[in-house]
Amino acid sequence: MRRAARKPERGRQIVCPPAALAAVLAMLAGCAVAPEPAPEPVVVEEEEPVVTVTVPEPDPVLVQGLEPEVIISMQELESEGPWDLALRADIAPPEVATELRLAAIDEFLELREFTHAETQANYLLDVPLSRDQGNRFSLQRARIALGFGQLQTTIRFLQPLRNDPFWSPGDRALALKTLADAEIGLERRVDGLINLFLRDRLLAGDEQIDSQRRILDLVRQTSTLEQALLKQSANNSGLPANLVDGWADLGILRDLPDAERDRALIFWRNSYAGHPARDELLGGTSLPHLDEFSHIALLLPFTSPFGSAAQAFHDGFMDAYNQDSGQSRPQVSLHDIGEDPSLAAFYYQSAMTGGADFVVGPLGREATAALLEDAPPAMPTLVLADIAPESQADSLYGISLSPEPETEQVAARAFADGHRQAAIFHSDSNLGRRAAGAFAEAWLSLGGTLVANRTFPDSIEEYSRAIQLLLEVNQSVVRRKVLSAQVGLNLEFSPRRRDDMDLLFLAGNAYQARLLVPQLRFFQAHDLPVYATSRVFSGKLEPAVDADLDGVIFGDMPWVVDIRYELPVPDTGTEDPLPGMAPDAGPVPADPDAESWDEATATGLDPAAEARESAPETAQVEEQSAADLEPEPAPEPQPVAKSPYGFTPLDRLYALGLETYHLIPRLSALRSEDWQRYNGQAFRASVRPDGNVVRHLEWATFENGNVVLIGPPVPIIDAPAPLAEPPAGPGITGEGPEPDIAAPPALTPQPAFKE
Repeated sequence: MRRAARKPERGRQIVCPPAALAAVLAMLAGCAVAPEPAPEPVVVEEEEPVVTVTVPEPDPVLVQGLEPEVIISMQELESEGPWDLALRADIAPPEVATELRLAAIDEFLELREFTHAETQANYLLDVPLSRDQGNRFSLQRARIALGFGQLQTTIRFLQPLRNDPFWSPGDRALALKTLADAEIGLERRVDGLINLFLRDRLLAGDEQIDSQRRILDLVRQTSTLEQALLKQSANNSGLPANLVDGWADLGILRDLPDAERDRALIFWRNSYAGHPARDELLGGTSLPHLDEFSHIALLLPFTSPFGSAAQAFHDGFMDAYNQDSGQSRPQVSLHDIGEDPSLAAFYYQSAMTGGADFVVGPLGREATAALLEDAPPAMPTLVLADIAPESQADSLYGISLSPEPETEQVAARAFADGHRQAAIFHSDSNLGRRAAGAFAEAWLSLGGTLVANRTFPDSIEEYSRAIQLLLEVNQSVVRRKVLSAQVGLNLEFSPRRRDDMDLLFLAGNAYQARLLVPQLRFFQAHDLPVYATSRVFSGKLEPAVDADLDGVIFGDMPWVVDIRYELPVPDTGTEDPLPGMAPDAGPVPADPDAESWDEATATGLDPAAEARESAPETAQVEEQSAADLEPEPAPEPQPVAKSPYGFTPLDRLYALGLETYHLIPRLSALRSEDWQRYNGQAFRASVRPDGNVVRHLEWATFENGNVVLIGPPVPIIDAPAPLAEPPAGPGITGEGPEPDIAAPPALTPQPAFKE
């Protein structure tokens, strides 16, 4: 009887020991099988139980493993860990070992284990490789060099192969990105952007969108000269003529306020038809949808310890409201929820009963928790606190006033600046501990290393000891004492700090920072970059005392740190510039007996002045030359306050209220496309899928006590450099480690008034 054989699944391997396979083949040789139009399993018919041998469809790649009869498919190969692949390569035949070794290197690179990848690559330095294998190996060596920060070496590996026709599209895209990372790290933005342009044509989907966002950020950093060179290089590379201009103009319009940007975007689309910028990057195919609300209720604790903060927020919100000339301007009602957070739900219900269809508030974590304790909000609500994961709802949004979101941006900025080994120095307070915890969590998730986490006390007298413990200067002193005792001499000594940290995150307020930073410098930490939150800047312009913070990097609202200066208006008060002169009126007759206004005006003198000039002492003054008179110093530009709360800590709350009014109709659109940003007068913002509004910080530092803006970080590499330097001597790179290319300064957060 003939049995139907089951067709195996694609890629499934059937393993037969050699002896059994030989017996089956011998039986097949004596059997005649009728030909069939389509391939069918080979079946051997016997009166006894039938032995069926199926021939599976071949996989693209088959790699022999440990024993002759074991076959590994590509799917199985990809599931192996890098160490398993390396062990297999150690005992596999040479042609198989090469493929296994290349696969192990790829997996080590994905794990950012550059030292192990280099070790495996060293096995292949003298092994003959095919053309495809050679390209793949060169790309791997370039990625290893990039991981070690050896940017010139990376370029040397890839530049000769940049236009090689044998690359697969995926490998070519990865090679162009690796080459661009190295060039941009060396501040060769033009070369790096050309490679990113070429790579962009090989991408699709989310990967292309991410690539284009990076392109846009880089083009925005280029100077006029660099843009001219970029256009010339793009033309030489066969790229579209209007490509660079399109990216440059797009970067400009994305910084415009929303109302102007919407109109400019339409013009841009018409001017650059066919430009590769994705619709997702531009903000959709039409103007963003704005929600309309008829009644907004403000729930704020006016009669509470946080009343001044609530008042500042309210004033900013209402100033924006009063400037809104639109026909759909909503009604605004105020609800004072007092100092008892548990009453937040009661006032929320009151606002809803009063006809509100959008609520702003309550303010702070406790009141927000009380509101959301039983159920999600019944209408669209923007709370002035962070939204916990268990409280998320489609109609709920939050602007966080806590230190955690800002501190996460501090960590991201420091990491983007090229730092990898961080120390935390925080105040012994609730805010300090929360900021330290948020930084540590964000830093470790980025791949950085935390080498110290210490607290400084409230007592100023103990700052010195806390700093010595942080920097381990005390250990240097102990070593000196031991050595002096051993040699019996009083040795000259200069204490040294620990050298395993390349940045310090300082979580404290402005007063504490002004005392700590000078002492850090005294104890040999003058070359240690210091990052801080917005609490390090009081909001007041005090160059004399803030000079101690020179070099500290922090982030804050553009409203606060982008300071505008103007020359003072000349004082034209009651004091006349000359006798008989009235303000802004020219010379006037002070004596009523003057012959005429016209004569006094024409001569520029008044009779009383002429009488005085006839006196002897006046004549002496008249003989003085102009050179003898000291010129008055030119007036210096003065900072201009942007609000009634200008240059005070409450100015941040005013700005928050101002932009909250403008954000309300845009919240749902920003949430549905969380990569988009709202560019407001006071700050830039985006909305995460969980409803939390992210305020994007502007980065600044102190110079001579003045707040000075700094640019965004220059992207160096996506992968972090290893903590240990690569082995010296002959190896994968053929040279010692190159110095890291440092990026511009960085980071900071914003103050929370209610925790």
